[in-house]
Amino acid sequence: MRKIIGISLVVALLTSCSGVSAPEDSKEKVAEVAKNLLNGLPGSNNEIIIVKIDDTRQANPQTGIEDADVVYIEQVEGGTTRIAALYSSKYPEIVGPVRSARISDLEIFAQYGKFGFAYSGAQRKLISVIDAANLFNMSAESFGYYEPYFRDESRYAPVNLYLHPNILLEKAHAKDIYFEKASKSGWVFGPTGKNGRKVLGVDFTWPAVKYGADWDKVSKKWLIRQNGDPKMAKAGSQLAADTLVLQLVSITDSEYGDKYGSITPHVETIGTGSALIFRNGKVFEAIWNRPTATDATTWKDAIGADIPFAAGQTWIALVDKERQPKVIEAQITSDASSAATK
Repeated sequence: MRKIIGISLVVALLTSCSGVSAPEDSKEKVAEVAKNLLNGLPGSNNEIIIVKIDDTRQANPQTGIEDADVVYIEQVEGGTTRIAALYSSKYPEIVGPVRSARISDLEIFAQYGKFGFAYSGAQRKLISVIDAANLFNMSAESFGYYEPYFRDESRYAPVNLYLHPNILLEKAHAKDIYFEKASKSGWVFGPTGKNGRKVLGVDFTWPAVKYGADWDKVSKKWLIRQNGDPKMAKAGSQLAADTLVLQLVSITDSEYGDKYGSITPHVETIGTGSALIFRNGKVFEAIWNRPTATDATTWKDAIGADIPFAAGQTWIALVDKERQPKVIEAQITSDASSAATK
């Protein structure tokens, strides 16, 4: 009888033990969410398309800039500006108005690999330089100004040429051309650092253009201004940056010029220099560094630590280091001022 009871007890214990799952088995493995390297948001790293966009008064409002992962502002002839919009996570239906390329584009964007370069026109002696560069030349001329490009009949040239990015990809793939996908980034994404200071906004300029950005607590973005007015998208919203970078660079005369005799500036983005990074209502002083054209530009503080960007759209303004930006400091209330003096 005792033997039977003993055997029954052992069986019961084994049965109860086998019904308890190991702690490791009870934990569900959470799949890591894929994120785009250039905007830090959940999504894919698709083929990179960079589009040159007119930035004159006649070009506004522009189309498709709000969907870019990265937006560059660069100086061109006469102290005016031009925009370059980089797309990797998604492609808007329409982008434009599309305008011409400049010599600085080849240096600025070499850090993104062999991307698809969409533009309309270039100085004659620059065309062979573009063809020799490590990119896919997807100019409007190469398509005879037909699809994926089209003219907006409600506008006048030269601000009436637009691009269908998805059709551009289709036509490239039909020729067995595949643009490089985002595979690296010089910046990292993360929480707001402690070393920045709270600010209301910033003003920054080129010889013929005034830009600015104001922190919006509601949208938690930097609302972009141009020449004193809100910079609006064709879709109706004000253009805004999650991270705004003012990269202070040397801007000198190049050997190129336009048909009116104006000299094309060269924007030096290889080397090192200072920068201001605006995110989450704060500004951070940074040091940018890019040893070679194919290296991604890094953004670090004085002790060499990365300054994290906010996930979302990044604007990088290439500002002449001789034209210092004006930061709009946060106002100190009278109560806070009194407390500070006690």
